[in-house]
Amino acid sequence: MKARAMKDKAGRQLGKRAQKTRQRFLDATAKLLAERSILEISVTEIAREVDTASSLFYHYFKSVEDAARELARLASAEVPDMTALIDGSWEGEQGLQRAEALSTAYLEHWERNHGVLLLRNQAADRGDKAFLSIRKHALEPLILKLAELIKQSQQQGRVSADLHPFLAASALVSILEKLSAYAQTLRNFNAGRDDLVRTCARIICTTVTGR
Repeated sequence: MKARAMKDKAGRQLGKRAQKTRQRFLDATAKLLAERSILEISVTEIAREVDTASSLFYHYFKSVEDAARELARLASAEVPDMTALIDGSWEGEQGLQRAEALSTAYLEHWERNHGVLLLRNQAADRGDKAFLSIRKHALEPLILKLAELIKQSQQQGRVSADLHPFLAASALVSILEKLSAYAQTLRNFNAGRDDLVRTCARIICTTVTGR
């Protein structure tokens, strides 16, 4: 996949030094999003984290939300690697192993980007078109790949024909999203990280293979 050229908000390509500065603003924004709501974060505070002037932030981004959208797009770039984990045989134990690898990768994806992904989903659920598009672009390839596996299992007589492949795959990704998003809260119910991975993996494997 070709890397997207780094540009300022006016569309001019950035040099290496400017790219580093831009990334520092993104890192600071991500750090603050992990701590509290975007409504409580100001450009001044982000600039303070970077130890630079607030005016420089506007050289790269129009607003805090603009920076957050870029973070969401960058997080989405991690999904193809997770989708690739689905490729290969799902026969026997290999199916459960692939499901566990996918569940682990998805949880780690959320652990790295929790504040950003939570904001993305909340904004998308409110109808924000930009965040809706980013979420769709991120999750649709994973849903389609799982749906294809379910369809194949149906053709082999392993999975009930009553199951709609796309809807079932969407439900699987929703489970990964919700449980990964609230992994910390689930510990209050004596459900640890390994429990989350094993449970998601078993649900995915059973739905995909019928076993």
